[in-house]
Amino acid sequence: MKQKLIGLTATAVVGSSLFATMANAESVKVKSGDTLWELSREYNTTVQLLKTTNGLTSDFIRVGQVLEIPGSKTTTPTNTNTNTSSNTSTTTKATSYKVKAGDSLWVIAKQYNTSVSELKKLNGLSSDLIRVGQVLTVKKTSTTKPNNSTPSNPPSSSPNTSGTNTYTVKAGDSLWKIANQYNVTIGEIKVANNLKSDTIYVGQKLKLSGKETIQPDNNSSGTKEPSSSSSKINTVISEAKSLMGTPYRWGGNTPAGFDCSGFIYYVLNKVTSVSRLSTAGYWDIMKSVNSPSVGDFVFFTTYKEGPSHMGIYLGNNEFIHASSSGVTISNLNNSYWKKRYLGAKRYLN
Repeated sequence: MKQKLIGLTATAVVGSSLFATMANAESVKVKSGDTLWELSREYNTTVQLLKTTNGLTSDFIRVGQVLEIPGSKTTTPTNTNTNTSSNTSTTTKATSYKVKAGDSLWVIAKQYNTSVSELKKLNGLSSDLIRVGQVLTVKKTSTTKPNNSTPSNPPSSSPNTSGTNTYTVKAGDSLWKIANQYNVTIGEIKVANNLKSDTIYVGQKLKLSGKETIQPDNNSSGTKEPSSSSSKINTVISEAKSLMGTPYRWGGNTPAGFDCSGFIYYVLNKVTSVSRLSTAGYWDIMKSVNSPSVGDFVFFTTYKEGPSHMGIYLGNNEFIHASSSGVTISNLNNSYWKKRYLGAKRYLN
């Protein structure tokens, strides 16, 4: 009996919430190519809420079908409280979120206008796995006053001069991040500091030379550091194609076996230094482009809502990726990939 009462209470709450949402609902006619996921993005809602509002039992919708869209296009989360002061920046109180069935880090990040990597950092998560009932921190309290802080290691105003800067490694730094900040290459940093690998530690002092590009003879992989975006792209594609046929392995990021994001992690680290992220994590850190060029990354929504599969665009509508059958080349016009295509992103500039 206790379980039945709980169920009735939950139903009443959902019904009340749905009634309030429907009051501001907007009608939309489904167009060719529309999906529930795309509509949820456009109208800042969720697939589950669209299904509940319209009494749908599956994700299937048809052209011409009229759907009720809860809320408006400009609806934003309202459970973030702020305190303002004339002498300080806006302080955001910590906001918690309780995970519901069907949630993913990507869905929650989108709802609260943050990123998957930020959510993982705030909650000390080492993977994308979350569980129903788990309480996550989605906003971080900040009490920093505006314009009163100075970066502990500001980049030189002219980092590409013939002089040498000294940089102290901070928590969260990587060679890739430091190289971008000072407009040098990873290879130059490794040569200047006699580094045999990409590993650095907090408090380490690094010399950052602004001279002409140094050939990284001490590169641990024995690979010459590309000095331009085109050569980096060529290296990535060449490396990717050399791995054709490598078997699929969930979580794999070595030639013994790859999953899709592990494959990207492996080949990118042939030309730069990048963290091991999920597909959604790479989606967050890359720059959106209207249409892919050779060397860009193409994303798809497959086994879960949001970006869940990715590959490297080769041109002529082809992309290379770690599929369930191993590393292979597929075509964007293939019916399976075409209807799951999410967008293109750029990382190698």
